[in-house]
Amino acid sequence: MARVLSQPHTREALKAGIDALAGAVLPTLGPLTGAVALDDKNRAGSPELLDDGGAIARRILQLDDGDADVGAMLLRETLWRQRERFGDGAATAAAIYQTVYAEGHRFISAGGNAMLLRQALERGMRDMLDDLRRQVADLSTPEEIKRLALSICEDGDMAAALADIFDVLGPYGAIETRAGGRELRHEFFLGSFWESAVPSNIVFEGVVGDRIELKNSAWLISDFELDDLAALVNLAAAVYQAGCDSLVILAKSFSEQIIAAQGANSRMEDFRLVYLEPAGLLDEQEAALEDLALITGGTVLRAAGGHNLEAVQPDMLGKSELAWVDRNRFGIIAGGGDESRVQNEIAALERRYENSADERRQEILRTRIGRLRGGSAVVYAAGSSESELRFQQELLKRAIAAVRAGILGGTLPGGGTALLRCLAGLRERLRESADLHERAAWRILIKAAEAPCRALLANAGHEAPGVVVHQIRSGANGIGYDLRAERIVDMPQAGVVDSAAAQMAAVRSGVSGAALALTVERIVHRANPPLAIDPGGLPAEADLGNIELK
Repeated sequence: MARVLSQPHTREALKAGIDALAGAVLPTLGPLTGAVALDDKNRAGSPELLDDGGAIARRILQLDDGDADVGAMLLRETLWRQRERFGDGAATAAAIYQTVYAEGHRFISAGGNAMLLRQALERGMRDMLDDLRRQVADLSTPEEIKRLALSICEDGDMAAALADIFDVLGPYGAIETRAGGRELRHEFFLGSFWESAVPSNIVFEGVVGDRIELKNSAWLISDFELDDLAALVNLAAAVYQAGCDSLVILAKSFSEQIIAAQGANSRMEDFRLVYLEPAGLLDEQEAALEDLALITGGTVLRAAGGHNLEAVQPDMLGKSELAWVDRNRFGIIAGGGDESRVQNEIAALERRYENSADERRQEILRTRIGRLRGGSAVVYAAGSSESELRFQQELLKRAIAAVRAGILGGTLPGGGTALLRCLAGLRERLRESADLHERAAWRILIKAAEAPCRALLANAGHEAPGVVVHQIRSGANGIGYDLRAERIVDMPQAGVVDSAAAQMAAVRSGVSGAALALTVERIVHRANPPLAIDPGGLPAEADLGNIELK
């Protein structure tokens, strides 16, 4: 039977959950912090030590207090989304979210209207974002990239490797992380690659290793469900007679009869037949087909468009001088496409990326731009144990996301300095406003803008954070407090910078998320609620019928 919690208990419960989760995350803010120990009864051995605010939030699946748990889960989703997209800023978002909710709760409890306050907070948030945009500086040189990477990973070798990679590939380049040995290293690869599946391992019979090198290949790019053996034989014969050394077919599926034909072909020494199925969701597959057609100069053949295998003409096929295939992906080093068409498509995709606000759409566009530009890199994490390698790989992924966002969106002075620069505008708007809810919103945002810097100073053990905040506010733009040097410095000159995109996203999600939570009037507890967990592992005693993967 469902249980309903009403006001004033609802906001008290939400605040308790927000405070609990923020309290677990805020110790990770800044360079001088302590680790957070997570004790999981399903894990063997010692507790897991983490210093990643987003990961800590995602590990916390449920609070014992069911009422407070609702508030914690609202904040949890905000922090994980911040971490996944930008690699940084989760703890900053937590500090802002907690402050806005606490101060908003106090105002509403004194008689304020939650919806009017929410609207005023969101208007004020937009003004803060405008103030931050005026402080953004471009990030372009390898040294600047290295500084930003170092602020995320605190590892000189890792920061230098990422600076080298982004200097070569640019912000859209494909970068993969893998477990390595005892030393961190990276390497570059020419050409473009796609994730794929091989419907049959027949193609690897007699091959040394798991990789096939293909020269002078024709490419059939389609969404066909292939089952016409006669048409396939005719097409393969035509391609062979045209002087190609191989035919690569990308299709949705292959019948057993078609796969058997590949087995017969494996005995030929001078011609190779290769089948591939695109990986990913439908929109990712469509993007893969379009990019492959551009790079090879082929045509995407679709069953819905009336195409079929029997009607395929030679001029519909793509071409490549050099390509490769392994069990999980394939790549083209020298395609036969028109370079001017490729460059025009890259420019169009970049414009669409800049104008898009949809995270998934941006991710697909970024992947396409990197693929069409060509070139990729692999970074091999270093570690002496499996757990250390996993930690280093996660750190690499965070740093890559943050640096990519920094190159695309610029940087802001770090250490909470950029947010403190918003205070003058907020105070000016407070003086000009006569509306009760607007004035409350400005006061709340003033405290929220100070919250990250105060948390940084508290984590570093500073005895007088208020004095430091005042010194920063009184200084010129870019002036902040370097926690390591323990003095006021020019933050960009000292290399203390943050990704502008990450910081602005933290402000946006922190303020708007808390403002929305302030309008929650009731909490309804289901009798058998689902447990939301991160994909990749279930609690040992979990009821699989009661799990929602998010």
